[in-house]
Amino acid sequence: MPPGAGPKPHPMHARSFVQIGGYSEPLRAMTLITYPTRVHFADDVLEGASHSELEREGHRAPLLVMPHLLAPQELEDRARASLPATAYPQSVTYLDSSELRDIAEAVAKSEFVPDVIIAFGAARAIELARKCRYALGQRLKSRLPLYAIPGVDGLPGPCTRNLESWPAGLPSVMICDPTIAIGAGQVQCQRASVLSLVRCCESYLTNAYNPPADGMALDGLNRCVINLPKIGTIAGVDLKRELMAANLNAALSQEKEIGPALAISAVLMRFGQGLEDADFARLVLPAVIRVQDVNTDKANALLKVLGHKHIALDQAMDRILGAVEGPKTLAGLGVPHGALDAAAQAAVGKGGLEFEGARQALDDVYGDASQ
Repeated sequence: MPPGAGPKPHPMHARSFVQIGGYSEPLRAMTLITYPTRVHFADDVLEGASHSELEREGHRAPLLVMPHLLAPQELEDRARASLPATAYPQSVTYLDSSELRDIAEAVAKSEFVPDVIIAFGAARAIELARKCRYALGQRLKSRLPLYAIPGVDGLPGPCTRNLESWPAGLPSVMICDPTIAIGAGQVQCQRASVLSLVRCCESYLTNAYNPPADGMALDGLNRCVINLPKIGTIAGVDLKRELMAANLNAALSQEKEIGPALAISAVLMRFGQGLEDADFARLVLPAVIRVQDVNTDKANALLKVLGHKHIALDQAMDRILGAVEGPKTLAGLGVPHGALDAAAQAAVGKGGLEFEGARQALDDVYGDASQ
């Protein structure tokens, strides 16, 4: 066939693009939307769903990843009971002080070769499982499936070291069973709800065109606003179910991008003993919104969900997050003033922020240690 012969390509097909997470450049009118995760969501579904998924895929050598001590003990018993009788599992555990990357490298060097990784009970367990999957993939030259059974704190955030894309970091299967979170305490539930709220807000405000992510962000935000004031006043599986639904929506909505407040919080978390990203994000988010050029229509949509139609978005967020117990300044959380530059730099390019704006937002909430 002579050069140039044959059908001409469609103009859309003739243009190349680079996929970045769930967004494609330069075809700004087109978004590649990918949700490659199977999700089971029901009370008391853990044992049946896990067993059926493992049997269906023929997995017999699971690597079980969990905290060193699960509370109550019956949760560990449930985790093991969810495995097929023919499985020969190996376990890896961690402490709060553990360096997860070191554990993952040790797993990759061990003689045991798993055919699936199962993370149970906490976002940190799922983060360790992701690191194990990556380290094992480097050694085995193949990618293992990852099953996640999250607790009330849901999934960890997207990878910030550019080792994995957002879809690559997702579990292959998620089993969301609110009954495993029934023992979560007030502080843990508040942190989970605050983190979901911040994730949903920042995902929705991101300009990337992704209608499903926007829908999940608004639904997750609504659940947070309704249930955050209830934490500490009511207990039971119904509240845990709502918090788990909110953080599932929040995590999936992050296909668009990790937001500036969360990028800042990831840096600040290095300076807080016993603190989590939610502790910083609840202070940083309103300040970041103040310095952002927020789309008016999106701000109005969020204000409608928040129930504050007649004030600015940053003020509405201040009212909701300010009601959460804890220090009201970054200094009160123990952040040294010298850490602000690095934190501001982490937000550059996210949500349209430049360094000066991010630094101003941090100065606004730095305060002093007495607050």
